[in-house]
Amino acid sequence: MGVAITLENYLNTKAVDYDILEHKYSEGSYNTALCARVPAERLVKGVVFRDEDLHYTMAVLPASHRVLRHTLNQIMDRRLELADEEELEDIFFDCERGAIPCLGQAYGINVIWDDGLAQGNEVWLEAGDHEHLIHFRGSDFKRLMQDFMHERISCDRNTAAR
Repeated sequence: MGVAITLENYLNTKAVDYDILEHKYSEGSYNTALCARVPAERLVKGVVFRDEDLHYTMAVLPASHRVLRHTLNQIMDRRLELADEEELEDIFFDCERGAIPCLGQAYGINVIWDDGLAQGNEVWLEAGDHEHLIHFRGSDFKRLMQDFMHERISCDRNTAAR
């Protein structure tokens, strides 16, 4: 499949220069980073939540991290629950199940991103399937995210398990 058409159109509209990295099939962003041999802290993932009014918000964070949901709830002043797979299939209609891109704004949903992503010269993100990543400059990522709320909304996944 390669790049989801909605994502491709969005990146082209925003004049983002990117390249595609092909890798072996993998599921889960952390596993994808390992499989594709990219730094897990530079592979950006999106986790989609819904509130009691069925409004969706995507938390954008490094693959090496997990969402601090309590913190996210406080920041958003809402009680957020994880969106289920069927909801994600409707929103990300041109993506394979479990391979959603972290640019929720391309799909019309609200985004909040982790402050830790402001660092770094390059990023990778899911292209919409389980075998391709999109790679572009960190400055372009920050430009795409500049109009969205950002806070410290995640912690290292290894620290979180302790």
